Amino acid sequence: MSKSMQNVWRVAIITALAAASANAAADWVQIDASEPFVDQDGVQRNPSCSGGPQLVPTPAGPVPVPADTDYSFFFRAGDPAKLAVFFDGGGACWDANTCIGSALLGTPLYALDVDETVASLGAAGGLADFGNPDNPIADYTQVFIPYCSGDLHTGATDTTYFLSLPDASIVPWTIHHRGNDNVVAVLRWLVDYYANEIGHAPGKAFLSGASAGGYGVLYNYPAMAELLPRHASTQLMVDAANGVINQDFYERALTPDGVWRVWDNLSPELTSAFSSGPDHLLIETFKSLGANHPGTRFGQYTTAFDDTQIVFFNIARHVEQPELWFDPDELVSAGFEWTIRARTYMILTALQNWHYRFYLAKGTDHTVIADDKFYVENSAKGVPLVDWLDDMINRSFPFGSDWRNVSCTPNCLP
Repeated sequence: MSKSMQNVWRVAIITALAAASANAAADWVQIDASEPFVDQDGVQRNPSCSGGPQLVPTPAGPVPVPADTDYSFFFRAGDPAKLAVFFDGGGACWDANTCIGSALLGTPLYALDVDETVASLGAAGGLADFGNPDNPIADYTQVFIPYCSGDLHTGATDTTYFLSLPDASIVPWTIHHRGNDNVVAVLRWLVDYYANEIGHAPGKAFLSGASAGGYGVLYNYPAMAELLPRHASTQLMVDAANGVINQDFYERALTPDGVWRVWDNLSPELTSAFSSGPDHLLIETFKSLGANHPGTRFGQYTTAFDDTQIVFFNIARHVEQPELWFDPDELVSAGFEWTIRARTYMILTALQNWHYRFYLAKGTDHTVIADDKFYVENSAKGVPLVDWLDDMINRSFPFGSDWRNVSCTPNCLP
């Protein structure tokens, strides 16, 4: 790192710490991370949000303009020996219809910019409710990684898409799929923070992600693990990210030539998993991470009929036919296939990774860990989700604990 960049990061750290100490202990601070940099491997990194089209009203009607591309993340000071990192969700896009068409209709399928604020995070529930005595991570130092790149926190490129309109005109738009660059920027800041301000790495880490962030925390875990001591107690929680995809989506987005360029910075730990195809990708990811990080505990949560995951699975099945994306009959068909595959994946993962447990809840809700429902959910064999996660984090031995594979079956309907 150059001396000038060291100064930039040092100012950011001092600013964050000063703000944290000046406010209440539960207050967040927002930290800019838009500056391009070269990482330790000599790779150029350009943290950015998608820059997708957003509609701005004018006297002549709505006009598409690029969304704000500046990237930032959020930090909350707590016990420095315990670190929690949360990967945000927010959809995805992988072709002209999903990246441009949906946005031009005013209903983009992905987050275009950092839409969280210090105030919105302070008002969040679930694991972000630091005043709840049942919150198992209330006293942790916390980092919130926003998501605005449409690539499941994995991209490292700019891709131009071309949308054909009914009048035969073509709309080009370049999307900044820089999710991996954003994550690396945040991790780089954390390295400096712990090295220069704390003097030692955290001894305990809880890593989680919801929806798109669930994939983000999995696929970026090898890089995060490098920041932690070998003896660190580490838990990883995936919320509402079950990896039910089809061949078309896999080929467009997740192969070496995919539009997100995931493979450009993919950890060697995961190349075999990403080569395994759409039906085995998530299972093999958990399997590989479990083998390479045998001391880490992995947890996975979903509802049995997660409506948002089903919608995105249906969109992937009909990506060239937007008129079918929200068709009721197609959604029912997609829902049956999705729930069968999601359950099968969790069971197969549990059979192949001793340090993995799943929680299958009833209903259609999407995500739980940032919602107050987290504290009342108990639809899987009567096991309270908060107890399940608390035992995952804090119980030394899993035998006889609430951290076990539990399912709502046979009462999984809302």
